Amino acid sequence: MQFIYQVFQESPNPTYIKDSKGKIIWANEAYALLHGSSLPQILEKGAIDFDFSYERDLEVLGSNEVNEIEEFFKLEDGRGVWYLTVKKTVEQENGDRCLFSTSTEITNLKETIQVAEDSFAAKEKFLADVNRELEAPINAIISLVRLLKQTFISKDQKRYLNSVLSISDYILDVPKDVLEYARVEAGIVDLTTEVVDVVAFTNGIVQSLISKAAEKDVAISFVEPSTKLPPIEINPVYLSLVLVKVIRCAIRYTKTKEVVFSIQQKQRIENMLYLQFSIRNIGLDQNSELLSKLFDSESNFYGNEKYKRSGVDLGVYTCKKLIELQGGKVWLEKATNQGASIEFTLSFPIVQSQAQALEKSEVPNPDKSIHPDHSVELKLLLVDDNQSSQTLVKHQIQNWDTKIDMASTGEEGIKHASETIYDLILIDIELPGIDGYEAVSVIRKSEGPNQHTPIVAFTTNPGNMDLEEFKAVGFTDFLRKPYHAFDLYLCISRNTGHYAREQQRNTKEEGEVEQLLYDFSGLGNMAEDAVFIKKMQKLFIDLVPGQISKLSHAIQQRDWDTVALLAHSLKSTYGNIKVMKAAEAMKKIEEISQSRTNLSEINRLMGVVKETTQKVVEVFSKELDIA
Repeated sequence: MQFIYQVFQESPNPTYIKDSKGKIIWANEAYALLHGSSLPQILEKGAIDFDFSYERDLEVLGSNEVNEIEEFFKLEDGRGVWYLTVKKTVEQENGDRCLFSTSTEITNLKETIQVAEDSFAAKEKFLADVNRELEAPINAIISLVRLLKQTFISKDQKRYLNSVLSISDYILDVPKDVLEYARVEAGIVDLTTEVVDVVAFTNGIVQSLISKAAEKDVAISFVEPSTKLPPIEINPVYLSLVLVKVIRCAIRYTKTKEVVFSIQQKQRIENMLYLQFSIRNIGLDQNSELLSKLFDSESNFYGNEKYKRSGVDLGVYTCKKLIELQGGKVWLEKATNQGASIEFTLSFPIVQSQAQALEKSEVPNPDKSIHPDHSVELKLLLVDDNQSSQTLVKHQIQNWDTKIDMASTGEEGIKHASETIYDLILIDIELPGIDGYEAVSVIRKSEGPNQHTPIVAFTTNPGNMDLEEFKAVGFTDFLRKPYHAFDLYLCISRNTGHYAREQQRNTKEEGEVEQLLYDFSGLGNMAEDAVFIKKMQKLFIDLVPGQISKLSHAIQQRDWDTVALLAHSLKSTYGNIKVMKAAEAMKKIEEISQSRTNLSEINRLMGVVKETTQKVVEVFSKELDIA
């Protein structure tokens, strides 16, 4: 025992033991050094100043689970270090419970990860630059070919032009596919979710690809499920990418003239919906064997040299990986009549009611979205100095029952906006003279008919885009160039119609449904455990107000490192039970404390946090019957 004690005492890993009340009863020198204190002082007091682990330690003491967290510390010499901390409850022979905590430094690992992320960011920028260089000339080719197809040409000439269009689209897709492939292989996951009517969402994507299929003389249709599907929570980025890639794969490799896309409920287990997507009537060419191996293979089939020489594009492989990344399965199913179908399954959380779906989703009611067959005619304005971009947008929306005005300069766009009422304005931010930022500022400050009209920014910025930054200067949304037709389709659907405008002008008059104060659904099956929920509520009441007080004190002391740590911890606490107002406020407080800018905003954000926390505490206290 003396040997074990000596090992822990001399270990470079900060280690301590707390009793059942959270008092430190043993620690080593490494722990004292990390916190800039002496070991005798810590053991005498039984605590350290600003013990941010106190509440978490009490949680661990109340459970039998091992807790692992990453922690950041600022040393006295100014260096920052990262530790992986493991906490575990140990029960002694007399029944008393103690907490054992030990930390291992992972600064080098974090730095290595950062280097890898920086390397990926550089690769992402390079691919975006390549894509941007390709975009203008390829789109010019596409526009010219489409104009040629409208002239009197032979069937062979039409076939040649269709091949040119197919090749041009493929060239534009290559940098995007390489980037998506790199993201998948690097494990970079976008966790953004959205509540949708999956049938309307899928139908919208199919409709956006009809004209693309027609260029290869392929008719594509969508068959709705035989039973009504409930609203579900999806990752719109990945599901859209998967649907587009699979459908375009079918269009590219089919030998038939018709492709049928359908969606059916496979099974429903508690709050999860399992859907099967199917693309049928595919008469495959000589690549059928390779496609079959690709979809069925568990290995990295793309690394096979035979596959690389086969002509099966990288986007198909990326699509397979994205489906698997979302917990799904994809396969090629051959029919007896030599045809085939691409099948894949995915599971999604079910949203309990349509009202909740509309409350959580920022997408307008599908009945008021654009639909090529039965939408109300929309009036759009496009401000872009690139003639090829104007031609491309005009072609993409030609079947969507819309009218569009064109402007080549910011001045011309402002003039149009001052004279005509539009449902949506699309502005390229990189305009000569008055750029897009200045143009939207002028429109928003004017008393003209489009002061409150949704305005979308077209941008070629390859970096991480923040919608809040665009909203700060007056934009409603943004769309990164280059984009697929379905991206434009969804962007217009999301931002147009009387619904969007009235929502901006008459928010109070319409009496919007107030956002839920909290929501335990993110806890999965534990949300159905009444005992567990009561424990969560009691912990919130006991711990969070105290943490808020510590945060307020740190703000008053202008101790921004402490503010950042506390805000980060509270952001997770609020996020776990979806107290979204407070979680979003904590995210902004964390960002402000790290950047040391816009500090005056913290008081307002703290007001939101305190007000929201008080409401949650009152509700929880009432449900727990706490006086």
